Amino acid sequence: MVQKDKRKNLFRFWRFLLPFLFIFFLIHFLKDITQDILRVATPLDIFGDVKEDLSSFLPFFKGAFFILGIGSFIGELFLLISIPIVLKRKTFSKLELAVLIVVILILLFFLWAILLDPRFAT
Repeated sequence: MVQKDKRKNLFRFWRFLLPFLFIFFLIHFLKDITQDILRVATPLDIFGDVKEDLSSFLPFFKGAFFILGIGSFIGELFLLISIPIVLKRKTFSKLELAVLIVVILILLFFLWAILLDPRFAT
C-alpha cells in the first residue's frame, strides 16, 4: 500500500510539473525560432543564450552536436503538442512515458550545451 501511495504522489508531482515544463519549452522553442532560425533579436534571447565553444571538437563531433540540436528542436515541438494531450488524460500512458523520456533527453542536451559555454567553465 505504501508503494502505491508513493507512485500516486510521484504521478501528482509529475502532473504538477507538466504545465511549467510546457511554458519553459514554449519559451525556449520561440527563442530558438527567433534567435537561431530567423536571426532576430528579441527579449526571448535572455532565455538560453548559450554560446557553445565547439572549436576543440573534431568535425564529426561538431556534426553530431548540430544533429542533437536539431533533435532538441523537434523534441520541443513534440512536447508542445504532447503535453496538452497528456494533461487531459487521467492515467499514465505510453505517450506520457515518451514525454518523460524526451524531457530528460532535452534537459541533458541543454546541460551539455551549457557546459560547453566558456562563460560557465570552471
